[in-house]
Amino acid sequence: MANQDPSKAQRAAADRTVEAGAEVTRQGAEKLQDQMNTMLGTASRAAQEAAQRTSENMELMKRLAETMASGAKEASSEIVDWTRRASERQSEATRQITQARSLDEVLDVQNRYIRENLQALLDFSAKVSRLSAEKASEASGHLDQDSR
Repeated sequence: MANQDPSKAQRAAADRTVEAGAEVTRQGAEKLQDQMNTMLGTASRAAQEAAQRTSENMELMKRLAETMASGAKEASSEIVDWTRRASERQSEATRQITQARSLDEVLDVQNRYIRENLQALLDFSAKVSRLSAEKASEASGHLDQDSR
């Protein structure tokens, strides 16, 4: 029986060791699970933040594209208007030249035509410059609004 007691004691000690090892393993697994949950939570928050920023950036790009399209449309309208007026000026100058009675009248008509075209071109350039500045300001406003 003396032999059985040490054997039982050894088995009991081994059982306690196994239980202690199992407990340490369980605690380690719980700790690892907690760390994994923390990492997954952090990754999830980062992914949500990235998705939110992407959505905000896409909205900003949409507003900027709308501003650019609006500016292009307005500039195109100005070009068409300037071209129409230039054609009218040319037709009028041609009519006046064909009705001129002297070389001096022809030269006067040409001189006026050149001055009017130059002034029209300067006015057109000023309009397009103002339009560009307004659209740049509008786009800048979108960017400032987005950075808030």
